[in-house]
Amino acid sequence: MTRLLAALWLAASDLAPPAPHPLPPPLPAPEAVQQPARREPDDALDLLWSHRLNFAAGGAPLVTVRLMEGQAEVAFRPRARARLRARGGAVLEVPAGEALRVRAVGALPAALAHHPLLGEAVFADRARLAALRRLWEERGVAVEQRLTGGIYGIAGRVVDSRRVVLLASGDGSEGFAHEFAEEALAQYGSRTGTFSEVVRRPTGQLEVLDAAGRRLAAADALLTLEVDGDAGVVVSAVEHDVGYAAHGREDRAYRGRLHVTLDASGRLAAVLAVPLEELLRGLVPSEIPAGAAREALKAQAVTARSNVLAQIGTRHLTDPWVLCSEVHCQAYRGEAAQTAATDAAVRETAGEALFGRADRALVDAVYSALCGGHGEDNDAVWPVPPDASLRGHPDLPPGAAQAWAGGLRDEARLRAFLAAPPQAWCARARGAPRERWRWERRLSPAELDALAAPLGVGHVVQLEVTSRGVSGRARSLTVTGETGTGVVEGELRIRRFLGNLPSAMIALDREGPALVVRGGGWGHGAGMCQWGAVGRAEAGQDYREILRAYYSGAEVGRIY
Repeated sequence: MTRLLAALWLAASDLAPPAPHPLPPPLPAPEAVQQPARREPDDALDLLWSHRLNFAAGGAPLVTVRLMEGQAEVAFRPRARARLRARGGAVLEVPAGEALRVRAVGALPAALAHHPLLGEAVFADRARLAALRRLWEERGVAVEQRLTGGIYGIAGRVVDSRRVVLLASGDGSEGFAHEFAEEALAQYGSRTGTFSEVVRRPTGQLEVLDAAGRRLAAADALLTLEVDGDAGVVVSAVEHDVGYAAHGREDRAYRGRLHVTLDASGRLAAVLAVPLEELLRGLVPSEIPAGAAREALKAQAVTARSNVLAQIGTRHLTDPWVLCSEVHCQAYRGEAAQTAATDAAVRETAGEALFGRADRALVDAVYSALCGGHGEDNDAVWPVPPDASLRGHPDLPPGAAQAWAGGLRDEARLRAFLAAPPQAWCARARGAPRERWRWERRLSPAELDALAAPLGVGHVVQLEVTSRGVSGRARSLTVTGETGTGVVEGELRIRRFLGNLPSAMIALDREGPALVVRGGGWGHGAGMCQWGAVGRAEAGQDYREILRAYYSGAEVGRIY
């Protein structure tokens, strides 16, 4: 037993025996779960930090979305008469069009605790949870657990996003979590993750200034703008696409209630509280071309709605919002993105979400741009349990699909698939980016050595894909250098390691001194292929048929 794991065991045994951590009780029967009577909390700050699904006055789901964070100043102007509510202070009447600015004064960041993440499972998977706990306890680790997500009954259907995470007891420091991960990797061959939680919220005063710089009001960590008739607000210089080539700022208009508050770093964040259907009006056209076939737009609306509901309470647990407005969650640009065609798709599928064929559970309806002809299993993309609704299949008409049954894990089959590709649905779609369907990258020895420098293996002499998913996407890449060997695990890490490839559906070859990467597709490949959905819709498939194909028989159900 290593020093670190032994220290964990001794820390627990020096005290009285800890109370056992029983697993959560069994999942209630659907008929026992009722639509929650809970509405918005009286204190809007509790709404922002609750990470729960709340409901607006009319009963529709209410979602809090981060528009931007880490700001020194947030500026906005309402498009109609409005009220600015200062937490712990006055209510300021704001004329239509008046420009206001908010700054933080004396702000302190949140206090966070960081724990080694040993594993997780959906709430109902008690066998997996028990096995994970037993495995780590037999290794001498004191195990804690946390429950994330929530369960809601809406219109007779159960929306259950609960997950149980198992953590190693420790001092809550980042250093401990990192050291534990390194020890676990060295001893057991697998690196643990990190689970962070808020111990104390950020604190500080917010001050409101007019265009001339005059101080109009002050608030305790939160300001809320309510615009008459939900006429909307224009937020100035919204920072977007941080970390990407499209990074920039632009004024954006939104309907909903605007909150300006402190993020975990103690800087300013702009957060929108918006009914789910209004959110989708700006989200769907941000994720798929508005000119796509109507049934593809409807499929996108249902997947987006399902994905939002599935993510609430499982992401951004150290932030005062449940979702961000970037591709990490789903892209959202507000009113500027809205179109008549996508509005119609949202309206025609209002309240509809995806439910698994076998377990009737809400599907976390992930999607990617262009699968390259074969979808991927969810557990090959992310470190999560397999989901029966997220299995990878050939994205081909039935006759052609049969020829590729069994998948592309075998490299020879993958190479044949890449070299002489069948006419997949995403290749047939009008407007699909052909340069993403099949592509090639060349890396010189100098470029490859620079990319591999963080591994510390010296000059690279060989690369080998040692594990693949069902679509042939690389899951593990071994890099051999003159001074050592390193391993890159995970399809996204591999894509980034090799210079931000469009996809990990790749075959590697040496041509002279250069490494040639031949690949197919754009994105992780799990769930719905967006361009494949367009191709299917153009061929006459309706949105329900499209969704059944990409989510292993899952069915559409109305939940409100």
